[in-house]
Amino acid sequence: MMKIVEKQTRIVCIIMLKKLSQNTHVDKSEKKKEKKMGERKKKKQCTKFARVILASESEVRNKKLKKYFANVQIVPHTIDEEKFKVLEKKPEEVVLEIAKEKALSVLKDFREEMIIASDQILVCEKKIWSKPKTLEAAKKKLLFLKNKVHKLYSSIYVIHKQKFYFQQVKVASLFFEDLTQREIESYIKANQKTVLTTVGSYKIEENSKYNFLSILNGDIETILGFPIKDLVEKIKNEE
Repeated sequence: MMKIVEKQTRIVCIIMLKKLSQNTHVDKSEKKKEKKMGERKKKKQCTKFARVILASESEVRNKKLKKYFANVQIVPHTIDEEKFKVLEKKPEEVVLEIAKEKALSVLKDFREEMIIASDQILVCEKKIWSKPKTLEAAKKKLLFLKNKVHKLYSSIYVIHKQKFYFQQVKVASLFFEDLTQREIESYIKANQKTVLTTVGSYKIEENSKYNFLSILNGDIETILGFPIKDLVEKIKNEE
């Protein structure tokens, strides 16, 4: 009887040791996976700059930057954008000037860092449209845009250690479908934050749901208002 018990005990111990060994192996595998993921993330991120200053409160731009830079600090710019939006200048000049002024407005506090600023304007029938301040203004804009082509001009301006580092303007063209007034009012009611915080009073990410836009030309980062792909490539080529 004792021999049987001892045998059973040995079997149980062997099973437990196998499970422990398997768990240890799994833990090591998981740690290896996490390490590799961390290394891939580091490789993807630009390591040349210890800290990057984003002269904007935009969560979209902040989230995008954090894909490429480990330390991003949001610092609100201090300029009045509207005073730069004049029809005497080309849209490309307007949107770049605004981005430049945003960057310069925070330069005094971050003289050794890289400062990234960006802007986006919407132009339709030679009129520059800004973010609406009221839901009624948003409705007026969307009613104006419907059944028309409009352009989104997106810029980026970068300063590093008080010197010019990079600039770019990209353009996208979109067609806004011929929605009824009731459809527009319904959209505004369901998306009040979006219509007041975006230059087009819409998000391209929602297009699959509402199907109110057709992209004629331009890439997604231009439509989102933050063209940084070429900046990232420039930095990586210099590292």
